[in-house]
Amino acid sequence: MYNTDPSLSDMTSQDPVGSALVIQTMQEAAVGHLRNLILSGQLIPGQRLLQEDLAEKLGISRTPIREALQRLANEGLVNISSYKGATVAKFSASEMIEVYSVRIALESYAASLAAKNVTEEDLEQLEILMKEMGTAFENKEFEQLLATHHKLHAKIYTIPGKQRLYEHIIQYLDLANLYQRMALSLGRGAHDPIKEHIDILETLRNRDAEAIERMVRKHLELTMAELLDIFKEQQNKSK
Repeated sequence: MYNTDPSLSDMTSQDPVGSALVIQTMQEAAVGHLRNLILSGQLIPGQRLLQEDLAEKLGISRTPIREALQRLANEGLVNISSYKGATVAKFSASEMIEVYSVRIALESYAASLAAKNVTEEDLEQLEILMKEMGTAFENKEFEQLLATHHKLHAKIYTIPGKQRLYEHIIQYLDLANLYQRMALSLGRGAHDPIKEHIDILETLRNRDAEAIERMVRKHLELTMAELLDIFKEQQNKSK
């Protein structure tokens, strides 16, 4: 699928810039392909990922494979160690529930604090991020959607000015990215982000701390329930 075009090979032999672009293109293709294999369960948690085997199967050199594995490690999908090399990260329904349970507790509290301290400038920045999410959703740019969704929630949790609380929330937001990617890779979880977040923004605008706390809690509980359904579906398919 990812064999290089002969014309591209000719170009890269004469043009170092062209060579770099082709390597980058192959790296992006490798990242996307391996990500889908991991999130769909075709590569199982704990499975070793040998660069030589992957390069042969994808028909590309080891360089883009090595860079792709590093990218996936940054996303939490791959573990890289000097002892075992690269392996598929282990994630489970019980771990997901733990991550989201912590998110529910921390983020609902932080959202209530945000409602008490939000400024018009904060609201304007949140509106911009929400529009960017909508554009990414309409264009099916799900990587951009995830990144902007992360920025929107992170912005809300900067508003209280509680640094330790913010750092803990970001840690669990990053952990949750793994499960959100899993849902998107399986065609789930890509609901209209404007509809899901417009009520949150309006409640912040109204400075209603109790309502925003309930809203964020419900939003995360529904997300957790959908992810749990996905895990159950994948388990049934594997039987």
